[in-house]
Amino acid sequence: MLSLVNSSSPILALGLEAADPDLLEAWLDAGELPNFRALIERGGYRRLRSCTDVSSGATWPSITTGVSPAKHGMGFYHRQLKSGTYRIIKKYADDVRSEFFWKPMSAAGRRVAIFDIPSIFPLPNFNGAQVVGWGAEGLNWKQVSEPTTLLPEITRLFGRHPLERWYQEEIKDAAGWRELLERLLEGTRRRTRIARWLLEREPWNLLFVGYPETHWAGHYFFHLLDAAHPRHDAALAREFGGAILSVYREVDAALGELTRAREDLAVLVFSNTGMGANYSGMHLVPQVLQRLGMSGNDGYDLDSDGAKSRRWGPYAIKTVESLVSAKNIARIRQAVPQKIWDKYTRIFLNAGNRWAGSRAFSLPGDYTGAIRINLRGREPNGTVSPGREYDRLCEELAAEFLALENPATGERAVSEVYRFRVRYPGPYFDEFPDLIVQWVGKRPIDALSSPRIGTVRGVLPDKRSGAHQTFGFLAAGGRGIRSAGRLESADIMDIAPTILTLQGVAVPAHMDGRALADMIAA
Repeated sequence: MLSLVNSSSPILALGLEAADPDLLEAWLDAGELPNFRALIERGGYRRLRSCTDVSSGATWPSITTGVSPAKHGMGFYHRQLKSGTYRIIKKYADDVRSEFFWKPMSAAGRRVAIFDIPSIFPLPNFNGAQVVGWGAEGLNWKQVSEPTTLLPEITRLFGRHPLERWYQEEIKDAAGWRELLERLLEGTRRRTRIARWLLEREPWNLLFVGYPETHWAGHYFFHLLDAAHPRHDAALAREFGGAILSVYREVDAALGELTRAREDLAVLVFSNTGMGANYSGMHLVPQVLQRLGMSGNDGYDLDSDGAKSRRWGPYAIKTVESLVSAKNIARIRQAVPQKIWDKYTRIFLNAGNRWAGSRAFSLPGDYTGAIRINLRGREPNGTVSPGREYDRLCEELAAEFLALENPATGERAVSEVYRFRVRYPGPYFDEFPDLIVQWVGKRPIDALSSPRIGTVRGVLPDKRSGAHQTFGFLAAGGRGIRSAGRLESADIMDIAPTILTLQGVAVPAHMDGRALADMIAA
């Protein structure tokens, strides 16, 4: 067992949302990110397996608590099933059912500053400072700080984030892409100035800063980076094909500035998940279930030609935007209290589903397919008995989804189907899908076919060309970090126990993650 490190070295932790290891490694090899390279050369680097296959919303709680989704209860929190109902709700940060790792740090007398980490809320009686939502990509708590004067002071000194409360509207011309990139770069620079200000404000044991700009950039600019992407526009790519790299360069500059400001730091830079082409088939899962006789058709029917009425289910948001416009939605959202907006938009987007009469139905998600069995004793009108019937249905569905082909390529469309409760045991597994469908992800999926279902068709209704991928990364260096080079992959749940161990704080027994001893100097 790794002994606790009685370290006086403060820790700087930078959480880069959805920063991709493939991109990072390619740009390191090309000499584009000198401060990352310097950090890794005096420390170590590894990939981190993410639970983003459950949902990107599950990833940050797994980082901040050191436990699996089945122990913290957060999945696709934007539109997550309310247990014991057929209703979709938004979950908030206080729905995380395991404690954040900085709570035992605070209790042990460590001084901690937390800035803009997703899915958190300020802890009471805390030894340090906490800021939530100064510039968040997806906010599930109000903008607030502890002490309460800190966020207003930051806003007065540095301004608001240029993308604060930005509604993710579709961008149609060069001016729109230019504006988004400029706002991302300026947001990154302001964030770094805030981090530098916090770093110099007092001698923290841990300063933990989130950078969501890599997340925004990957979602929206990926098709302009990737010449093979079907939405690639050569003319736009000449100006904006380097947009994601520009954001990574800005983060690299931040790393250099912050580490030069304090040479006594142990530095950890990591991402919660990667980012790649958005070649999901999740929009076709309801149709596949319908063809399999599961009646999980999300409230729409197939006409005599088999064509889908593409208005609700996975297409609901796109339908609403086509009727109201993204700009009008943004205006309405500003005028309505957040929790009222959250409650009634979820009711509206999920209206008309026929899940109660199904055997299995498709849940909302952000990339993978998510299938819920209508289980007797768990769902209000369950139709499938626990035990043998449930197991057989799971096996049947897994086999049928693995048999699906992408007609555009003639190749299999699904790489894996697994049971959530087997991969992620824990007390809250029943709040998640029963089956997770992972796509091969090599080409767009506009149709799926198999001998049993025939062919179903539909274009993915997602304006984002980038999607979350399986691995994030961890780069570490500085005082207290071993010079270890490239290491075997680990898990995002290992970040919390590693930080605790670096600070000489006992790792709670409930954590699933382990301290990464091969990165910690003796």
